[in-house]
Amino acid sequence: MKIAFKKLGSQPLHFEANSDNAFFSGDLIMKKSNLAQLNGTITGSISIPCDLCAEEVERSLNEEIAFYLSDGIYEGTDEELDVVEIDKSMIDLEELLKSEIELIKSDYFCCENCEGTSLDREF
Repeated sequence: MKIAFKKLGSQPLHFEANSDNAFFSGDLIMKKSNLAQLNGTITGSISIPCDLCAEEVERSLNEEIAFYLSDGIYEGTDEELDVVEIDKSMIDLEELLKSEIELIKSDYFCCENCEGTSLDREF
């Protein structure tokens, strides 16, 4: 699902997107002329490998997501803001969902069988 940046306004615009077993829903609201706020939740599950044994395990998702979207290059001075720059004035929600899933997958993950095992063990 893609949403044109110009369709955003001061009233929240609800969105929904999904990818495989993950579901992304929330609201978009315009904050400034070229800056919108996204608040949403990712639910469902993803398959993720254990960092120790590489066994694929299903991990359930219930992640709160909040960041800002800039229509083009962000030139603000609010350094504490988490801003995603949008190209061509189109917000691609499936792409944002895939990106968030990759961020979740990049975290350290240990399956039940390897929990409590030291990373220094020899194989």
